[in-house]
Amino acid sequence: MAAYPGSITMIRHTILGLTASLAALGLAAPPLAALDHGAAEKAAGTENQKDEFLFLTEEEEAQAQLEQELSDAFAMFGEMFKADPLTPEQEALLPLATQMAGFIMPEGSFRTAMDESLEPMMAMIADDAASTPRSRLAALSGVETGALDALSDEDAQEALDIFDPQFAARSARTSAALTGMIGKLLEAVEPAYREGLSRAIARRFDEAEMRELLAFFATPLGAKFASQSFLVQYDPQVMGVMEAMGPAAVKLLPDVTEEFAAIGAEFGDGRKFSELSAAERTRAARLIGKSERELDALVPEAMIEDEGEDPIT
Repeated sequence: MAAYPGSITMIRHTILGLTASLAALGLAAPPLAALDHGAAEKAAGTENQKDEFLFLTEEEEAQAQLEQELSDAFAMFGEMFKADPLTPEQEALLPLATQMAGFIMPEGSFRTAMDESLEPMMAMIADDAASTPRSRLAALSGVETGALDALSDEDAQEALDIFDPQFAARSARTSAALTGMIGKLLEAVEPAYREGLSRAIARRFDEAEMRELLAFFATPLGAKFASQSFLVQYDPQVMGVMEAMGPAAVKLLPDVTEEFAAIGAEFGDGRKFSELSAAERTRAARLIGKSERELDALVPEAMIEDEGEDPIT
């Protein structure tokens, strides 16, 4: 069955959320760089094709938009983590490096990490994609979400049960489906990640070091150490301490605020159109393609955003 636009939006939200999460965890760079390379090759292959005008259905347009947004989201990692090519000496070490990568990240490592540690985070992303009861009630009833905040949880749930009695069951199934999709995505990129790991090892170890490590990895203790060294970084004992970032950020906030204030004082802000000289107004209007009168009447986006921001205290 084809996906309807609403489900495509949900998938988009989930995968883009996953992309950000993987970036934060340091999981994404090698496989995403490889995906970016593949996308570039695909683009090069179609560069010379003639332009075609296609009439797309709403579903096809949503699907095309999703594909483009995902390509753009993943491609940014290829730009962020541009890797220098290996030297001929490093290329020669790849067979040994590949053996080491196999010990460090045996097949199914992402699945194990998902089952042991990552699934709660991925489930949270999926649950968010499925929307909350109040947001669903707002969508169905037309009442603004803010107006529904005054309702008790019990009343909000009872009202939602009237509009959408299958919401809870559907949300559970949706969460499970999206979490399963995330697991499959991780499994799909695992070979590319292992290849990237091999290349990184080839850059960081010489042949003698690799052979010594491989001899250790061949022992029961060495094999356990190698495989667990990948998983241990995603252990709940490690992931859980990230909550300490909140208090640490609070302590840093005064210094950061002071530094931003100093930057603002040194460099100032951009000017409004009304603050430009006559010559600058004429030139700016010509470049933008608007009349001076039109630009005088417009409210800059920066001003709108500033009005919506809470002051830092």
